[in-house]
Amino acid sequence: MRQAARAQRPRRRLLTSAVLAAVLGLLLSACSDGHQEVRALPGAGWPMYGGDNANANYTPLTAANGLALSWSRETGGPITTPVTLNPHGELGVTAATEAGCNLFIFGRTGGRKNWCKKMAAGVTRNAPSFDQNSQPFIGESSMLLAFNGGGNIRWRMPVIGLPVSVKFAGPGGVLMVTNQGQILLLDAQTNVFRAPEVRLWPDADPEQPLAGIAECTTGGPGCAVSAPPAVDESRERFYLNFVPPGASAARLTAMSYGRPDAPSDFAHEISQRWQVEVPGGMMGPPALSADGGTVYAFGRDGRLHAFDADDGTERWNHDLGGFGFATLTVSPDGVIIPAGGIGAPLTILRDHGDRVEVRALRRDLKTVSLATQTGADTAWTVVRTGGAADPLDLIEVSTTDGATKRTLRLPGATGFTTGVAVSQYGDLAVAANNGEVFYFSPR
Repeated sequence: MRQAARAQRPRRRLLTSAVLAAVLGLLLSACSDGHQEVRALPGAGWPMYGGDNANANYTPLTAANGLALSWSRETGGPITTPVTLNPHGELGVTAATEAGCNLFIFGRTGGRKNWCKKMAAGVTRNAPSFDQNSQPFIGESSMLLAFNGGGNIRWRMPVIGLPVSVKFAGPGGVLMVTNQGQILLLDAQTNVFRAPEVRLWPDADPEQPLAGIAECTTGGPGCAVSAPPAVDESRERFYLNFVPPGASAARLTAMSYGRPDAPSDFAHEISQRWQVEVPGGMMGPPALSADGGTVYAFGRDGRLHAFDADDGTERWNHDLGGFGFATLTVSPDGVIIPAGGIGAPLTILRDHGDRVEVRALRRDLKTVSLATQTGADTAWTVVRTGGAADPLDLIEVSTTDGATKRTLRLPGATGFTTGVAVSQYGDLAVAANNGEVFYFSPR
């Protein structure tokens, strides 16, 4: 009996400890707001403008077989920025609506409106950036906001100007740049400064957050930074389309956010590495090669320029006949598809390091969108079949020879589209300028 009793005592102690642990866990969860203290990372799928930190508009994933239109939704206003997708495949988009919400999160299945917000002026120039917990970051005039996955505000950070789409600089950090040249590196969870604030335009007026905003579309000198940066996390660098004070056009500017040389209260320090003039002025966002060694920029001279990311030395340039949408997609093996103007042919290039070649040219296609490359040596883009009022088609082409592989109709879409997003499940999402969103999933 005594041996049996002794044997049961440890079991009772273990049981008592387990009960106490469970009770303690319940008490802690009751006091918690449900927010997890984890280092924010880019979410899976298509979590930000440009698809990733490099603005490469590339994914190693492959679009699913048997894709068909799953749902479409009208937002009530024009769409001018790309859609993004969180790890659950939910779609984030902004639209210039006359009333009601202008930031929307739609569910993957059926396009249910999970939540929406009425944000301040300027938000429609931003695409939401999602972390691995599906928590979006987005800017409006004079403010950067972080939401949780259910649409509640986690924190606000007052800023000078209008933020361009947020990038991640981590682990655990977000990089924000405004149209008036303010740069902030913040802890994604707490919005604590990780580096001292930088003002590229020291005389920017905090009371005029939308000053010069019209020139951000045209790349004019009244807009300090008109497009999202390209970030190289491995080297702790980022690259900007930046108009220096007093300059008449934007230059390609390389920045660092490395550790400070001297003891500091901050873990990082933002500084300029180099700056080069792009003929006629730079247009659109910079983009990085997969190895971070090359940075691409469009010039007003109608050429695509490739620069050494370490020192800004030009490697090559290629005449495109115009800068078009001034964006591109680049794969890890150097295949580049620049986005031409509305109705431009599909051009596929290949970067050989010191030169570039034309791999394929489809003059029979009238493109109206930025392309997205996938891991299957294919690219998706949108074309129109005739005039401006004719239907738009989402097509898949081979990046080897430009041959068409699949065609999907975008019913009711007109004008142009803002790019093609790919979820981690192989879904495709497209937004048309006329305000409608399209979502394709396997049948």
